Amino acid sequence: MRQRRLMGALLGLSLLAGCQWGPTEAQRRQAAERQRALAQCQRHQAALPQLLARFEADRLGLLARKAEVYPASPAPRPLDPDEQSRLTIYDQQSEQEQYDQALALWQEREQRRRGAWEARQAVRLQEAEQAFRRAEAALRQVSPELLDSGTPPNLQRDAVGRYRSCRPEAFR
Repeated sequence: MRQRRLMGALLGLSLLAGCQWGPTEAQRRQAAERQRALAQCQRHQAALPQLLARFEADRLGLLARKAEVYPASPAPRPLDPDEQSRLTIYDQQSEQEQYDQALALWQEREQRRRGAWEARQAVRLQEAEQAFRRAEAALRQVSPELLDSGTPPNLQRDAVGRYRSCRPEAFR
């Protein structure tokens, strides 16, 4: 009888104190999520180095493509004022006309050249963005936590380290 009362008191105290005899639903979900992440890691461990290399290469390629600027061709050399002052008025006017014609021709060519470069650049930039998005999607398929939410996304070094090692203790 005394043992029963003692057992009942202990049970009542444990219930009052919030003690639990088994894992909670949240703990079971967390454990299942850790197990899923470990299994996902092990499934993709062999391909991960190649996916990471492709992501970094495509990211750097995209950033380099975005940083490119149009390489203008050299404009006609302007007239030298000292040299011009030694010429007759007629020769000065003649050289000025030649320079103005050369400058107009250069500007026209440069405008066409720039337009063609910008069109090619738009295509190259779109291709670089598509390649990067494919590399990003491949990594997110392994695990969304491998990338941050930046624009463009960067690797999360801690998560990459966990996924490279695939040790169970890394997913606790």
